[in-house]
Amino acid sequence: MPKSLHTHLKGCTIPKSLRMPPRLQNISSGSARVQPGQLTPRTPHSRAGRAEEAFSEFELEQFGDDDYREYALQQQAEPLLASSASANFPPSGYQARRDDGQTTRNPRKIIRWLIANLGLVFGSALAFALILLIVLSYRRPDALLSAVGAIQSLTPTSPETLKQDKTLSIPENIISYENYTHFPLDPIEYLTECHNLMGEIMGPMEFWSGQKDVVHHDEADPGKYPVAEGWPIRVCNKTITYMLDGHVGLLADLALMAQAAGLAREAGRTFLVDDTYWNRGKWTDHFQDVRMGQPGPEPGCRAPPPEELVACPRNARHWVINSRTAKYHFGHAFSEEFEDPYGRQLNRLRGIFNRARVSLTQTIRPNAAIAALIHSARIELASFLGLDSNGTLADQYLSIHARLGDGMGLSWKYHDKNVPIEEYAAAGNAAWTRLFRSAGNSALQSVYLASDDPNVFEDLLSRLEPGSRMFSLAKSANPELRNIASPAPYFQDKFSALPESYRVQLTKGMIVDFALFSGLWAWDDDLKPGAVICGLGSNVCKMAAVALDWDRAFGYGFGDDSAGDVNQEYARWIEVDEKGNISPPWMAFEMF
Repeated sequence: MPKSLHTHLKGCTIPKSLRMPPRLQNISSGSARVQPGQLTPRTPHSRAGRAEEAFSEFELEQFGDDDYREYALQQQAEPLLASSASANFPPSGYQARRDDGQTTRNPRKIIRWLIANLGLVFGSALAFALILLIVLSYRRPDALLSAVGAIQSLTPTSPETLKQDKTLSIPENIISYENYTHFPLDPIEYLTECHNLMGEIMGPMEFWSGQKDVVHHDEADPGKYPVAEGWPIRVCNKTITYMLDGHVGLLADLALMAQAAGLAREAGRTFLVDDTYWNRGKWTDHFQDVRMGQPGPEPGCRAPPPEELVACPRNARHWVINSRTAKYHFGHAFSEEFEDPYGRQLNRLRGIFNRARVSLTQTIRPNAAIAALIHSARIELASFLGLDSNGTLADQYLSIHARLGDGMGLSWKYHDKNVPIEEYAAAGNAAWTRLFRSAGNSALQSVYLASDDPNVFEDLLSRLEPGSRMFSLAKSANPELRNIASPAPYFQDKFSALPESYRVQLTKGMIVDFALFSGLWAWDDDLKPGAVICGLGSNVCKMAAVALDWDRAFGYGFGDDSAGDVNQEYARWIEVDEKGNISPPWMAFEMF
């Protein structure tokens, strides 16, 4: 206060409102009886400005019990600044002097909380146990099985039961047929097995891949397997079996079978045919036993038990394939494995083409009765055309295959409809001029017609060159040939409804018709076509190219064929549906 002001106020009475407040008496920092040395500085870790201690004994004497409770209610529950990195202060509560290591949390409160939330605690424990079981069942299923087995093992079991339990334990690489009671499985069941193993979409894989297989008798129980008297006892080591069921047409089956037989030759396996579910009779009703032309690496070995046939994977010891499961085997992996990666267009398929040709000429051959019918029809055709068997009969006629019925075109122009007859007639006239007239042959056009509908005969003949001569089985003078000719357009879905004897008869007619149309299975002095005209939508057309041979079919051998295009000047396989607008213009088979 300035000295002048102090002089002025001296001797004056100071108002009551301006008097100094009394000293603080009831807090430790303001008590006159507490020495300054006893004060504890305020730190960020103290609670409400107090150090790491509770009230002192002196302070407790100053406060009454009620005052203490009122003071305690006014304090903060947590510090303003709490350091999680500090080890001196616990997360909640604080330690009093001489209470180091003891928390202020009451155990009875924890017990009361547990009792009140018993349902929550039990549910959480149960959920954790279920999650643990799920994880174990996914990562360690054997641990759960062993636990169950340990419980079951407390019950005494006989040796027979133990042996049965051993067979019920199926490793990952074993295919189980325990739900089936008949063997071989039917083609649809094999399709289901392939779907279960491989699904609808197959990723990239090597062609000969897959480890799954069934249990084989000669490995699980190396004893004599019961067989009929006189049959060979030794089972073939590895086989490929083609299963026929009539789901597709005859030539569609033969095209797939030709590739399967070729794979058996290349892989050193025995090739077999199963006709259990075929709707055309027995294989040997029409063809030779395939082992006559392709005995395989183990001639005379016995076919495997039917319960050992496996459709997928193809690396199984006894692989079976049919028209329904072919899509799992003759797709992308097949192309990657067997197409020529350095060839262009058609040249990529030459190996597949040659495989089919070897199979059709050596393995798949008509039996003696069918071969006699084929030879008889060729003799009649030569006589009809006024030709003699003088060794120059290879290029004396052309063949036309007019597929009607359910044989729809592949091109956009003839999608969902038959290729019209005028397409076949126009191609026939052009081919005769190009291939026959250019060679100085002045003979009238000679045509063999193979068709499922005999009513197209007159229509086609009227569209050919005037004076053309045409022959078909339906016009044969031989009643045996005439009776096996197709009487009406062919529909695959109606074929199975026909009597079995009639189906066998029509199958014989199809084999003879195909032989004369394509020239396949001809004897040395037999008449053969100089060209074939057909639509790619028919498997008869695909296999006719194989019968002609590579160079004759596509006109190769007259120049540089590295581009892989059909040489239209010399080609004798003439396709009237796509007309070369697809690449490649020929396909080895059809998948269903």
